[in-house]
Amino acid sequence: MVYRWRCQRCPFSLWAADGDALADAIKSHLLEHAESNLQRDAVRTVWQCPYCGTQRHTYAGDGAIEAFETHLFEHVASRIETGAHVADDVGGTGSVLVVGQTDAPTVANARAHFLSRGDTVILVTAEPAARLRLLDRTLPSWPESTTVVTTAADPLAATDIDRSGHSLDVVTIDGRPDLSNVGETVTRVLPTSLGDGRLSVQFDILPEIVEKFELQSVFRFLHLLSSRLDQAGALSHYYLDPRRIQRASCNVLEQAFDLSITADGDVFRSETTPSD
Repeated sequence: MVYRWRCQRCPFSLWAADGDALADAIKSHLLEHAESNLQRDAVRTVWQCPYCGTQRHTYAGDGAIEAFETHLFEHVASRIETGAHVADDVGGTGSVLVVGQTDAPTVANARAHFLSRGDTVILVTAEPAARLRLLDRTLPSWPESTTVVTTAADPLAATDIDRSGHSLDVVTIDGRPDLSNVGETVTRVLPTSLGDGRLSVQFDILPEIVEKFELQSVFRFLHLLSSRLDQAGALSHYYLDPRRIQRASCNVLEQAFDLSITADGDVFRSETTPSD
């Protein structure tokens, strides 16, 4: 189960599989909004609730901040939704940027979260073995069809996955691909018809592309590719490691996506309004 909460005062949204993790993140966010209702000095802490006007005076170090956070949370706890998916915020199809450390468990959770919405899955990755192991070990069952698009020379050499009973195709991009080659290859493997099924496209090689090509060229590429995938009815999810790109560049690239989320700890968070 995934929980979701949206702030009614700003574009901030949260998702988490753990209710306690979501509650902690909500409390921290509410406290940011209520800083002007909080007065602290070395002796005491005074807070007044912006929702109901309740006021408390406590001595410093007496759990006052935690009590204020809990009080604020009680006003909004009823707005937590269950059974949610990040894809719901982009209408089930569209492009989502996931910002987080590539090797972090939360990013692995994000990959599984988005892949779980695909009856047909396309993995664009330089690490096919790792991505297939994740798919095999985290999803209840394999998708009806899986296609790997990769630059790896021997894509399945490092896997110990039993491929029997699974529809798995591998498409290798030879040499040092340019952006046009990548886009054309991904477009070529798109299914001609989804029927009643859903398509999930995981794009893992964004950091490599950002490091190799000019930012403006990458932005145009992402805009064109995301538009093409959207036309195909895909939920496309792209992954960017903040350790490998400057914040200013990330801010520019975020504009190419319908939604940007940060995978942090046990929580996905977004501080932007999904584009129409």
